[in-house]
Amino acid sequence: MSRAAGCPARGISDGASAHHVPPAAGGGAQAQEHNQVAELGQKPFPPGRYRLIVVGSGPGGLQLSYSLSRLGVDHAVLSDDPAPGGMFRRWPVFQRMLSWTKPFAGVEHHERAYERYDWNSLLADDQENRAVMPALMDGTSYFPSRQEMQKGLETFAQRTGIRVRHGTRWESTRREGQDFLLTTSDGEYRAPVVVFAVGVARPYRPPIPGLESVPHYGDFRPVETYKDRRVFIVGKQNSGFEIATGLLPWARQLILASPSPTKLSVVTHTLVGVRARYVQPYEDAALAGGVVMLDTT
Repeated sequence: MSRAAGCPARGISDGASAHHVPPAAGGGAQAQEHNQVAELGQKPFPPGRYRLIVVGSGPGGLQLSYSLSRLGVDHAVLSDDPAPGGMFRRWPVFQRMLSWTKPFAGVEHHERAYERYDWNSLLADDQENRAVMPALMDGTSYFPSRQEMQKGLETFAQRTGIRVRHGTRWESTRREGQDFLLTTSDGEYRAPVVVFAVGVARPYRPPIPGLESVPHYGDFRPVETYKDRRVFIVGKQNSGFEIATGLLPWARQLILASPSPTKLSVVTHTLVGVRARYVQPYEDAALAGGVVMLDTT
């Protein structure tokens, strides 16, 4: 995708991108052929060789594609999803972010200073594409819902002209000479540089005997199925506390266990630890409200 007209990369010469990412062999004619095929098929980036490939259309992939385009770096973006959004097309389980967007902060939304109050919009050099999220939120919370977050990513991609080949599943990768060869559901792609912006592709399960039989965060069932039950949650980070918070009105007792003591972000004064949005189970444990915290292996 070429650089937007009238939007040169700040502080970087026109030749900078060519210096950092060497042109692919035969890239000129081949790139032109790619563009022609994409226009005919209404689906960009057909299989072939590219200077750089980004896999994923979540916030990381979209932000990188936007920045590469601003620098004039030609690249292809592939995604298995049907539209932008990445993990936010499904997660979090209880459908609301733990990072905030504060619509009214005493700072204009187009100013860089507003980024301190908006942790969910993607970043843009052009003012009209900054702070997408506030206008999409319904005002019930300054933590955007999952649907609002997904809409924000879709809106940013549309406004900035980010092109993605959706419905293309990355299946395997191997090295051939100076290139990486990606096998996908649409065919083979080659590039000397590949960025996998896919987040956590597989759920992590600690090597604890029997844990393979325990439902993962991604397998969480409807909350009513936990009614009046004792629930044991392995892990005391944000995902564990998110589950615990959602089950407070339903479960008889909640037990959260991990080797390390619970850390709270309001205590560490950083993003390390459980965010304040999920701190209610911690208070219930302190006040004997039916939640138990175990530091154990």
